[in-house]
Amino acid sequence: MRIALLAAGSRGDYQPVVAVGRRLAARGHDVGVTATREYADLVTSAGLRAELVDVDAMAYYREHLARHGMPVDLRPQLRMLQGLAQHMAPAVLDRLHQMRGSYDGVVTTAMTAGWPGLSGWRVRPVLMMFVPALPSLRGDASLFSVVEGRSWRNLRAALGALPTAVRLVAPHPRALLGMASTRAFVAHTPRLVATGRVAGRQVRCVGYPFPDLPPGAALPGPLAAWLDEGEPPVYVGMGSHTLPAVRQVLEAAVRAAGELGLRVVLQAGTGLEDGLDPALVRPVNDVPHALLLPRTSAVVHHGGAGTTASALLSGRPEVVVPFTMDQPFFARRLHEIGVAAPPLPAPRVTTPALRTALEQALAPEVVHRAREEAAAVAQEDGAGAAATAIEAALRA
Repeated sequence: MRIALLAAGSRGDYQPVVAVGRRLAARGHDVGVTATREYADLVTSAGLRAELVDVDAMAYYREHLARHGMPVDLRPQLRMLQGLAQHMAPAVLDRLHQMRGSYDGVVTTAMTAGWPGLSGWRVRPVLMMFVPALPSLRGDASLFSVVEGRSWRNLRAALGALPTAVRLVAPHPRALLGMASTRAFVAHTPRLVATGRVAGRQVRCVGYPFPDLPPGAALPGPLAAWLDEGEPPVYVGMGSHTLPAVRQVLEAAVRAAGELGLRVVLQAGTGLEDGLDPALVRPVNDVPHALLLPRTSAVVHHGGAGTTASALLSGRPEVVVPFTMDQPFFARRLHEIGVAAPPLPAPRVTTPALRTALEQALAPEVVHRAREEAAAVAQEDGAGAAATAIEAALRA
């Protein structure tokens, strides 16, 4: 079968799509993945065909954030992404028109769910979500939920944000109509996202599609040696953003860990790494989480879908500093299942607050729960199960 995977977003959005694409290709399918300029190499290096969307989306996104800052609430965050979608629209439509008729089946993500309808494709796509962007009473079943358990507050929050979210993914009525009957599943762990009926639709979680490690993959020698020289450090990373707000969070985390006598493996790229004591802080660039995080004592991160899954699989306790979109959901859910300190939203970060959060995360009961959850997640095959779900939906 010829299968098009419509992907967009940051590296963390592309990596699981590519992992699923590789599984589909290994089963004999001909797979193409839409990719903006900065991620075309990521797709082709995985042995998949890149359908180039000729725009540098992340450069536009970073420039917008540098000029206007990151909105605090979900609805203005969604409106910001609407601007990005409008910036991408001409290149997206051009690529989709070129792809039209070349594929037997189409798979979208939440960010690209409206693309087939916009381009007039006469296909019934499959929607692969990483957290359900659907209204629900349940706190473990929807991106929009704000509290644990069943609560009208969750549904009210969803109904408040949903119109903006719908305009983002389906700005044309034709696209919205097509989405109404889309077959969907969630590519994340059921340890965090509940399986069940959400907004009248049965939603099944298949596990997170972790990227495959290349044969013989290992940590860089100097980093491995540094890790061997002392106690396991704290990992501190906030995804692909390089905003001033991210640097401030990283700086506070480094200070908090230092006050507790802990070494730090620090995500590089913000300039913060310059001038730090190399015996205590080790900057890293693009190191696979599957190799690095199990060598740490705790993980301080932003709560992105991919980092959340990797941290959970590592079996290390967590401190989550959410900035935007699905990150508050994952921050809350990690705390609710007992593997993380209470969420510490980025605007509330201080060194004392992060120190307290690290102390909470390193408590014996949290460390124990993190190991238990990791054992459960390790039994999942998210990429394989996602490929199977796609095959079943396209053949139905």
